[in-house]
Amino acid sequence: MNRRTLARGAVLTAGGLLLRDAAGAPGAEIAKGRAAVKRRTGRVRVLDHALADAGGPFLGLGVSYFTALRRCKYDRPRLESDLAFLSAQGFNYYRMLSMVGWYGAWEGREIAPVGYVSREGKRVEAWPDYWAQLRDLIDVAYDRYGLRTQVTVFADAQLMPGVAARREHLRRIVEDVLPRREQKIILIEVANEAWQNGFPGEAGVAELREHTQYLAARTRIPIAITSNHEDSFEDVYAGSAADIATWHFSRDRRTDEGWHPVYDSWRLGELPGFPPVSSNEPIGPGASVNTESDPLRLVTAAAFAYAAKLPMYVFHSEAGVFGRSRFEDTPAVGGYRALLRLLPPDLPNWQRNDGKEPRAPFTVFAGGEPNRYRTEGRMPAPDGCIRNIGGRKGNRFVCVPIGIRGGLTLQAREAVRFQAHHPLTGEVLRTVALGAGERVTLPGEPAALLLIGRAG
Repeated sequence: MNRRTLARGAVLTAGGLLLRDAAGAPGAEIAKGRAAVKRRTGRVRVLDHALADAGGPFLGLGVSYFTALRRCKYDRPRLESDLAFLSAQGFNYYRMLSMVGWYGAWEGREIAPVGYVSREGKRVEAWPDYWAQLRDLIDVAYDRYGLRTQVTVFADAQLMPGVAARREHLRRIVEDVLPRREQKIILIEVANEAWQNGFPGEAGVAELREHTQYLAARTRIPIAITSNHEDSFEDVYAGSAADIATWHFSRDRRTDEGWHPVYDSWRLGELPGFPPVSSNEPIGPGASVNTESDPLRLVTAAAFAYAAKLPMYVFHSEAGVFGRSRFEDTPAVGGYRALLRLLPPDLPNWQRNDGKEPRAPFTVFAGGEPNRYRTEGRMPAPDGCIRNIGGRKGNRFVCVPIGIRGGLTLQAREAVRFQAHHPLTGEVLRTVALGAGERVTLPGEPAALLLIGRAG
């Protein structure tokens, strides 16, 4: 596979862009007019539970942009405006669909690599320039805006129901798209929610796994299979060729005062024998089933996922699905920058803890009881938090308490120094030093914090 990297200090122009390797930075700077975008370089690799490229480890922060390929063909100014805005918010990749249009909800937004008749009986002709548009999209996103692409291949696989046609589509991706673009693609996901998009039952899972093996044998780009809610995680991913497991976590807002979607990623964060997991389509503003617009919960969900050993998190919103609204008007879309600045880029590789284990730096209290979370027991406690997981590397630690109410009392298990940060702004709210056995009570607002410090 051909690859291209920028040597330190190299300067070149391409399409009117100035590309230069930033000394001491993890990637290149792209200057266009007054805007400067930091672009990471090198092929993305999966190292244990973390992502890495030429600049070392990094936290994958993505955004759903399902209509990107259609916008590339029919509305290039809107596409570039969206990509510029998303890049400025700190996102380092976006998730696009390589085909869609079987279901009536997508009428007028079809992406057609082949001609087909939709479920509603509408004839849609193939795009004659489909492959050129796909290549252009990947190039524009990365070269101009520093955004890598997550290619979700089969969104509506009913457009090409035969296995041979599907394999031909994959072959064209491998041979006509991937060469010289390895560093521009963060992940290839075989299918979106495959059970309802053309791969039903056991036979569908078997076909998906065969396609995964086909891709894994032909590219070094990380490969994922799908999030398949009618089959267990184990059924889909056990013994597969996948490098990453894409999964769609709970959107249940009834449990634990609405914090369940924030902490649900914990259950798949560390499963021996399975690939690390991407929170690939979590609850968000305008999401289906349930929606969440609280910036604190949405941003903390990403922090919680990284501490739970997930290397990737995708911001999911209506603007990124059908695009009837704009990203600029979407709650929380600009709230992630402080998170990436504060959290260690290799946090998914740190030793995680559930907040109650001996390796956790603190004992949490709720209702005066140690090692209790606020909603445990018959009645919720008037103070405490709903979870306080964390990661640890040597004497360094990160904790993510969520669902705080009425103050959060922590008792140090050993001598510690830490700062309590506001997840949305990064502001230091408290700087604390405790000896072993000493306690501190943090305020009840905001309802989630980032605690970053050292033991000893």
